[in-house]
Amino acid sequence: MMRRLSAFVVRWVLSAAVLWVAVGLVSPGNPGNTFARALLISVILSVAYYLTLAKFLWFLLLPWLLYVLVWLATVMGTYGLGFLQAFLLALGLVFLSWLVEWLFGVKTFRSE
Repeated sequence: MMRRLSAFVVRWVLSAAVLWVAVGLVSPGNPGNTFARALLISVILSVAYYLTLAKFLWFLLLPWLLYVLVWLATVMGTYGLGFLQAFLLALGLVFLSWLVEWLFGVKTFRSE
């Protein structure tokens, strides 16, 4: 039980760090870009990944479209980004998540 909890915390912190760095790269000096906010947004986006059924029905288009809408609304609303900045943020998250997985062997929440 303790192993699973510690694995969850490590993945959560790494996921938030990836989000925090990516927002910093896309929107330098953004006052809403704090690590605490990244922790909260990581949890919200992870829950949305399950609630929109994108995790389970990955082969269908509708759950992914719903998840993308939730993701965009959350990120754009929280950090005050425009659509193009949010798109760049998504690309940065993909790259940084891949880098974290390659360096540490740990998948962040968004790369499951």
